[in-house]
Amino acid sequence: MTPIAIVALVTLVTKICTLIGLGLYTIFAGIMIRQEQLMAAVLEEGFEPILRLLTILHFAAAVSLFILAIIIL
Repeated sequence: MTPIAIVALVTLVTKICTLIGLGLYTIFAGIMIRQEQLMAAVLEEGFEPILRLLTILHFAAAVSLFILAIIIL
């Protein structure tokens, strides 16, 4: 293998690992939404709407980051 081919292979593997990691993080953000829903059903606090908004914004940011990474990488 030539040095250029090795660099290309390492770059490809790095990109794939990055996309897999971001995909797992996006799934984690989706699970956080479900956990927040379950917590809100059990606990009755005054800051539930704020917490729900934060989890939804976090999920939207994770999805946006994943899509941006797909486009860029």
